[in-house]
Amino acid sequence: MKKVLLPVLAVLLAVPAALAAEPTLVEGIVVRVNDRILTTTDMLQRIKEQEAETGKPVPPAAYPRVIQDAADELCLLERAKELKIEVSSDEVDSSVKALEEQNNITDEKTFEKMLENTGITMQQLRDRLRQTLLIQRVLAQEVGNLPVTEEELRSRYEKDKDQFMIPERVHLQHVVFSIGPEGQNKDERMSEAERLVAAARSGSDFLKLVDEQVKAGTAAGGDLGTLALTDLRAEIRAVVEKLKPGQISEPFESGAGIHVVKLVEHFDAEPKPFKDVEPLLRNAEINDRYREKLTGVVANLKKRYVVVIHPELFSGPSAG
Repeated sequence: MKKVLLPVLAVLLAVPAALAAEPTLVEGIVVRVNDRILTTTDMLQRIKEQEAETGKPVPPAAYPRVIQDAADELCLLERAKELKIEVSSDEVDSSVKALEEQNNITDEKTFEKMLENTGITMQQLRDRLRQTLLIQRVLAQEVGNLPVTEEELRSRYEKDKDQFMIPERVHLQHVVFSIGPEGQNKDERMSEAERLVAAARSGSDFLKLVDEQVKAGTAAGGDLGTLALTDLRAEIRAVVEKLKPGQISEPFESGAGIHVVKLVEHFDAEPKPFKDVEPLLRNAEINDRYREKLTGVVANLKKRYVVVIHPELFSGPSAG
């Protein structure tokens, strides 16, 4: 194996000695696997890509994990080179097209603009997609197929059922009477709401009563359908939680006006049916198995390759 010398600092900021007591790091080699390197700039780009993908900032505490993952990827890319695995431009084009479809984008310029807004160029995306395809093929060759039975998936479903819960829901019908500026017609609207409640409780159709008020221009409302209880505004949720199916609330006030709600039906929280989440379970199980196998594959590669990691050279955005 060719011996590789590792320079700790790739570039030092050059300033006259009289103006600087010590050099300042501009760029450092954070990860080296044989002749492949990732600098502080490369790691910043990876952080940016991860944040664009998840929509969340990567906390500094996660940087060591990102660096370790990057080292593992370089090992797998080096293995792809050994195995002479290649990815064609057409295959990368197909992956780009799939991403566009996932984001419901049919115009290439719109897609490039979306990438630009996340700080990623089209070329950077293509490079990462090519690497991803290479790594997938290495894993397929090194790990092979990992068949999963339905019995195993059902076992995982029972264990992880809490992750697939449909929240507590309510089917509501609703009316809100508007109140004028400074509440000068508040008493009148409250009286109309009370009459509606009395008529509905006496047997009149709630939605027909609401429709009459809507047509009169005094209120807005109708059938809200089924909603998650937690999605309701706090003042409405507090009232709904006290109702039983079929019951109509007393009029109550909020910033939007005077409300009346009818609880048509209540649905307890429950797990999604197995068939609805089976694809998610299968992907999760396969990913877990690949991750377990991947640890062993990468560990063996690291014994064969020159792998050097300097996490102390990367402290996040300020490092660049």
